[in-house]
Amino acid sequence: MSARLPTDLLARPAEESSRLLALGYLDEIGRAEGRLGDPQDADALHDFRVGLRRLRSCSRAYRLSLKGSVTKRLRQRLRKLTQATNAGRDTEVHLTWLRQQAERLGPEDLQGLSWLIGRLEGRRYDAGGTSITDVRRQFLKSAAKLRPRLGTFRMEIRTGPSQDHRSFGRVTGELIRAQVAELADDLSRVQGAEDVKGGHAARISAKRLRYLLEPLARRAPGVRSLVTQLKAVQDSLGDLHDRHVLTQEIASTRLALSSIDSNRLLGCEAGLYTLERLAVEQAAATFARFDALWGGEHASKFMLRAGRLATSLVEGTATPPAGPVLMLGRTMRAKSAKHPPREQEVRRSGRANGRHEKVATDEH
Repeated sequence: MSARLPTDLLARPAEESSRLLALGYLDEIGRAEGRLGDPQDADALHDFRVGLRRLRSCSRAYRLSLKGSVTKRLRQRLRKLTQATNAGRDTEVHLTWLRQQAERLGPEDLQGLSWLIGRLEGRRYDAGGTSITDVRRQFLKSAAKLRPRLGTFRMEIRTGPSQDHRSFGRVTGELIRAQVAELADDLSRVQGAEDVKGGHAARISAKRLRYLLEPLARRAPGVRSLVTQLKAVQDSLGDLHDRHVLTQEIASTRLALSSIDSNRLLGCEAGLYTLERLAVEQAAATFARFDALWGGEHASKFMLRAGRLATSLVEGTATPPAGPVLMLGRTMRAKSAKHPPREQEVRRSGRANGRHEKVATDEH
């Protein structure tokens, strides 16, 4: 069962809510990690990677609020875990695409297709078991250190003029505002289907904004439609990125064949060129769809709506719509919850100036 986020998440101190959010993502990754050993579970690696991305994005965005809990070293470990699964993910995506192209190829192309599929299958077999085992071990090691760190934080409360402990809603609004500006800039720099660097930067910006918005889907009006639009742009630019990586793989395969067996290269060359052409054509079509949805005033309208949401969060005027309480992974009606969120425990030090240690409860 997923950790439930409290209904007053936006109103709580940013230090508290950001830890509850990170703990929920840690649970999400843990559930996916337990499925990685099942060869029949085709979605386990994807779910594991999505959880890692969300946790990394959370720790990056709220790094000031999470100070003392998520160190630079822990963030680096999470980054290495993601990088360790990149090759496996790319291989799976490429193999799926290649098999889908079989009906579009002529007899003269099949040798090249078979060679490329065999090359990728061999790479997956050689690296798969050891890589996944290492990833699981490293995650469990990192989670064991991260969970207790996220479970507690210190807050100093003073009488009289006191330090302003900003709410999670206000901090998130400021983050959204900054990320909207970054996304607008990155989108304006994408030059075309061949712009690998520009498309990648825009995709990362869209992903970061989406992860900021997702926990607010039941806490601020209009968020769901913004998330849906961001997912569409992320998917389009993700497909574009996959085609770029695949064309590089085809070029690498051609080079490897030329150094091993020139006669084999002649037999595979027609198929490799056809596959490269198809990848380039699909990249162009994907970019055309992306441009139709995000070109010109379409992007401007989105940025305006997202900017207004950010302002309402900063000013505290965002009114959550009635409905289910957001769960990480599912929703639940508040009135039917069997186990309502516990109030966070507060351990008092007994000092008159009010130094408290708050425990961010990790519920299941």
